Amino acid sequence: MSPSPRKPTRRAPAAFAAPPDEPSATPSVALDEAAMKELVGYQLAQASIVTIEVFDEQVGRPQDLKAVEYTMLALIQANPGVSPARLRKALCLSAPYVTSSLEKLHTRGFILREVNQQDRRGQHLRVTRAAERLVAELTQTLLAAERARFHTLTLAEQRMLAELLHKLALAR
Repeated sequence: MSPSPRKPTRRAPAAFAAPPDEPSATPSVALDEAAMKELVGYQLAQASIVTIEVFDEQVGRPQDLKAVEYTMLALIQANPGVSPARLRKALCLSAPYVTSSLEKLHTRGFILREVNQQDRRGQHLRVTRAAERLVAELTQTLLAAERARFHTLTLAEQRMLAELLHKLALAR
């Protein structure tokens, strides 16, 4: 019995091919990803592996905070008096999820809830003084850790990436 003819290897179109000095494989197990190189969603998912690790190492585990909880604290600090409804819309989260997250932050002494004087059913949110200091400290910690971990990018490239991702987020 003769060996079966070998199938030709499919190559990605030239537009997706990596420059000769740039790898076109996943870093940890070297799977060919050339065909997905220009898919922003795929690249965001791959990059988020690194950002999630940084957050968990620097903030998540040490402070027992989820990324969304830190984000809520930072947004409440930057927007004193924001309502839970506006926070929910800004983060595209369900009302029950926002309510339970805010309850956790309130129980931990990070936020204050004030009754809306115009509409007694509504609330205005503010961070406590302790949370103000914590958010500032955590933000600086995250910035430093991200800059160190994103060693494959220059500082200018990191800033450009953040700006481009912000622009992309505006498309929602």
